[in-house]
Amino acid sequence: MVKISHSTKTGSHHWLMQRISAIALIPLILWLVLSLVQIAQDPQSYLPVFFAYPLNAVMGILLIIASMYHGSLGMRVIIEDYISNKTKMHFYIMLVHFISITTAVAGVVAIIRLHLIG
Repeated sequence: MVKISHSTKTGSHHWLMQRISAIALIPLILWLVLSLVQIAQDPQSYLPVFFAYPLNAVMGILLIIASMYHGSLGMRVIIEDYISNKTKMHFYIMLVHFISITTAVAGVVAIIRLHLIG
């Protein structure tokens, strides 16, 4: 009799988190598009104080965090699918996570500074 071992990591949590982050990005992208349309009408007067409004600062921060998280999840799937060497695969996954976290932190700090200055 052949015993079939099942992986303990089915990927269902990863799949669910990717779907949740994609759904969260829908209203955030709509906010971004509407904001860009509003800014385009009068960029000189509206752009310098855009992140001074709390709603814009919060929405910008949420957009950065959700997009970096969603992108990191997607890149992990691509790396796992196309890199067979386990050492390289883990290195690239860690690199993508590091870059995503660093970018998200830099973006959030920038928006907070613009909010406090504006």
